[in-house]
Amino acid sequence: MQLADTHCHLDFSQFDQLRSRLLSECQASSIELIVVPGVKRSGWGAILELAREFGTVRPALGLHPYFVSDHEASHLDDLASSLARLGSEVCAVGEIGLDATIGDIDRQIFFFEQQLGIAQQFQRPVIIHSRKKHSQIVRALKSYRLPGGVVHAFSGSLEEAESLISVGLVIGVGSVITWPRASKTRNAISQLPLASLVLETDSPDMPVCGQAKGGATPLNVLRVFDSLCEIRTETPDHLAATLWENSQRLFCDQGL
Repeated sequence: MQLADTHCHLDFSQFDQLRSRLLSECQASSIELIVVPGVKRSGWGAILELAREFGTVRPALGLHPYFVSDHEASHLDDLASSLARLGSEVCAVGEIGLDATIGDIDRQIFFFEQQLGIAQQFQRPVIIHSRKKHSQIVRALKSYRLPGGVVHAFSGSLEEAESLISVGLVIGVGSVITWPRASKTRNAISQLPLASLVLETDSPDMPVCGQAKGGATPLNVLRVFDSLCEIRTETPDHLAATLWENSQRLFCDQGL
């Protein structure tokens, strides 16, 4: 069995004393792909170095809406030049998106749409952060021709998930489904096409049920997978094989 954590901020300082040990434990636990998305221009270098050091890590570069006040227009030029220079070394544009819980929505939209255009130019999948903005994300995606993408840490209804899938996204299944009270999201994930699902942890910020906030690691993907097995009808072996294929197709087999 091979598993992938398609969204993990392994470059964050919380992991500085744990990183090498964690990655060894992940390999021992059959977690053989970890996608690390960028959130600010200043962090891209560390992510690239991490991927060069550890073969299971794949880097993505992007400008996260949460840090929109830190972004500059020149960072968009840097993103395009980095993709041109690094080629297949960068597996996706992300983490990008929209967040209704923070301000500066017009500025968020500008950086989001500009990064969608760059992803289209270089034919990279996108890693999307969407908080209470699913419908606007769907509308925006209709204007671009992308090779795919993921809306990460999905929390919502079946109808919302289906609308995101309709514009070429897959659904990032994370720690939300380990919480029994998350019935709406668990119900949605139980009914979606398996071909539209990938696993993630969003480490270190999204704990699984019973875990302290900030304590998440990529090893949590094992708990997420177990919870997915509980709510799906497929066998664990079939689930694992298809989820791995989905992750490979999105982040490793895009002709990169």
